[in-house]
Amino acid sequence: MSGTDPFIIAIAGGVLLLVLALYGYVALLIARWPLKETTVDRFARRQSLELTPTNATHVVGALLITHTWRRAGLALGLLLGAGFDIRHGVLGLHLLGGFLGWFAGAVIAEWRIGSLDEPGERRAADLSPRGVGRFLTPLVVGLAAVSALVCGILLIVAIARTGVPGDLLPWLVYLVALGLVLALTARAIINRPSGFADPDLREADDALRCHGLTVLAGCGIAAAYPAVTALVLTAYPDMSASWSLMWTAWILIGCVALGWWVATKSPSARAGRGRIRPAQVPEDAGAAQQ
Repeated sequence: MSGTDPFIIAIAGGVLLLVLALYGYVALLIARWPLKETTVDRFARRQSLELTPTNATHVVGALLITHTWRRAGLALGLLLGAGFDIRHGVLGLHLLGGFLGWFAGAVIAEWRIGSLDEPGERRAADLSPRGVGRFLTPLVVGLAAVSALVCGILLIVAIARTGVPGDLLPWLVYLVALGLVLALTARAIINRPSGFADPDLREADDALRCHGLTVLAGCGIAAAYPAVTALVLTAYPDMSASWSLMWTAWILIGCVALGWWVATKSPSARAGRGRIRPAQVPEDAGAAQQ
């Protein structure tokens, strides 16, 4: 080794620490970004929800949880992605790591909301049907189903053309894990305790379920991107470099753009829906039991 090697190593180490410190600072700013009033107003408009003194605290508290966890996941994903890139001698913004972290934060947030001690008495029985169709529009359900179908078809094609090579197995595990996480989280959102006696709290609870499931559907569509790309490239290994790059770009843009639209812009299932009415117990029924 030459005499300048220790100096070069020290400089490289200093630059690396500086880059990591910069990434950490950016991640901290993202994680501590405050919840804005415009975010709450946008949520209320999209979900056709009238904010009142009764339900505003409940809505803001739930949105604060989702806001905090999503941005914390985004920051951690960007930081871990940067560390992965630096290990391979690359400096850049790891968008895939950031998105996967955001998705993980969104999932954790929905479970956290379900474990909250929500305000208000639950004395009114809610006999409304509680299925995916109540909280998601047919359009969103259809887009999610098509995305899952595309993944399944590509997986079958890749296996039929190449068997089950070692580089395909991780993506099979990824898709199965993604499906399980989405299904379990969706079930947790739908099965949250409900039946608030206060009508404004009932509406807020319904709006939060619609919002959570819609965001979850959009995340699932976008999160399919890396697996879809890997399956296409595995099924067609003879594809030229230029075509591979083009397909990778189009799949990235398509999945992420569609997932973002579903999560943030698609119409709510509450649009045009009337207020939720609890089941009424006749007074003579109560007297008959006495």
